[in-house]
Amino acid sequence: MTPGPARDAMGHARRRRVSPVAILGSLACLAGCVLAARVTRDEWLAADLVQAVADRSATVRDATLEAYGDRSPAGLPIRGAAPLAQLALNGARSGASPGLRVINAARANRLIRHLAQTRPDWDATLLLVTQRELLVHGAATPTALAAFEASYRVRPFHNRAAIWRIAFTRLYWRDLDPATRRAGIAEAVWQTRYDDGQRSAIERLLGDTPAGVAYQLRMAAIGHGAG
Repeated sequence: MTPGPARDAMGHARRRRVSPVAILGSLACLAGCVLAARVTRDEWLAADLVQAVADRSATVRDATLEAYGDRSPAGLPIRGAAPLAQLALNGARSGASPGLRVINAARANRLIRHLAQTRPDWDATLLLVTQRELLVHGAATPTALAAFEASYRVRPFHNRAAIWRIAFTRLYWRDLDPATRRAGIAEAVWQTRYDDGQRSAIERLLGDTPAGVAYQLRMAAIGHGAG
């Protein structure tokens, strides 16, 4: 027979044994905590990058690009890649030195390539492709026009990018398909009705051009004649 103390020790060991289900549950809980922490970190980073774009400060832009611009795009939260690419494009256009502009152009191209592979139908990706083409070629290429036209199919009204899209529509009016021309004017009208304080700025932007005439005709048609 097993001596009393030894038998008691074996009983305690059996009671201390943790079931496989409990172990798996603990591991799942740990994995969930790690994932939640990563998601929170990625959300904070994406929000910071969006804020850096909205800030419009060259100092903030350059500091942000210095901190994150050389990261692998695959290592960035997908919602952070687009604002970082926008910052890089902005830096490529107006960096403090030719060398820094070249570095930022390479950063932008790398990020936009990643977005084009992973999120080709995002409005942000399409507008970034349009801007990259303008930066590289100095004018709208067929690739830029196709991406710009697609941006309206994906997102007809875009509060943050509206003025930029309206300006592009005016400048490349004759190169755009009729549906995109109508969409650009609809966005100009929507932007005016959304904030009538912008009407004068939009009228000045469109001027006495075919886009400007189309805008005024559309405004008159809905009962908002020349102001």
